[in-house]
Amino acid sequence: MIKRLGSYLASRPERAAVVVLTLTVVLTLVLAGLALQWLHFGRTPYPSEKVPFSLVEGNVVFSQEETWLGFDYTGMKIAFQIDWGGGSGRTVSDFGNQSQLSTHSRVTIHQSIWISSSGNVSIDITDSTGDGAFDIGDSILFKIEPLSEDTVYTMGLLFVHEHGGTMTIELSFAIHDGRLYAWNSRYLNTDEPWFGSTGP
Repeated sequence: MIKRLGSYLASRPERAAVVVLTLTVVLTLVLAGLALQWLHFGRTPYPSEKVPFSLVEGNVVFSQEETWLGFDYTGMKIAFQIDWGGGSGRTVSDFGNQSQLSTHSRVTIHQSIWISSSGNVSIDITDSTGDGAFDIGDSILFKIEPLSEDTVYTMGLLFVHEHGGTMTIELSFAIHDGRLYAWNSRYLNTDEPWFGSTGP
C-alpha cells in the first residue's frame, strides 16, 4: 500500500507537495501543543500558601490558629468579596453577636452576609470556648451557594482592640478541579479602607 501511495505521489508531484505540506502543518501543531503542556506542567492556577482554609463537605472552613490578646468580638467586621470573570462584588457586615458568643461554652452562630440573585453566602461562626474572642480553635464555615470553580472569594476580618487599636487580616481562596487553593491577599484595600469607621 505504501509502495502504491509512493508511486501515485511520484506521478503527481503537485499532490505530493500538498500532502507533505499538510503533514508538516499537522506535525507542527502537535509539537506546539505538547510544548505548551510541558511549559505549564507543575504550575498551579492560583497561589497556594499555608493558610487555615479547608474544604469540608462542599463548604469552605477557616480555622483560627492564633490568639491576639485584647481583641474580642466587640466591633469586629467581616468583608466578603467575590471576583468572577469580568466582575466583582463586595459586602461588609458586623461579625457575629458579642453577647451570643460570650456564653462560656461552645456556641455556633449563623449569619447571612450576602444575598443576591446570583447566589447567597452565609457563615457559621463557632466560638469553641465561648470566651467572647475569635481565637485558637474558633472557626468560620462559609456556605456559598453556588460554590463555583475558578471564582476568587476574599475574606477580610477587622479586629478592634479593647484600647482602640485595630488589626485586619485578608485571605482569598478559589477552587479549581475540585482542589482548594488559598493565599494571603490584598484585594480589599484598593480604595478607602473597606471597614470604614471603627470602634465598638
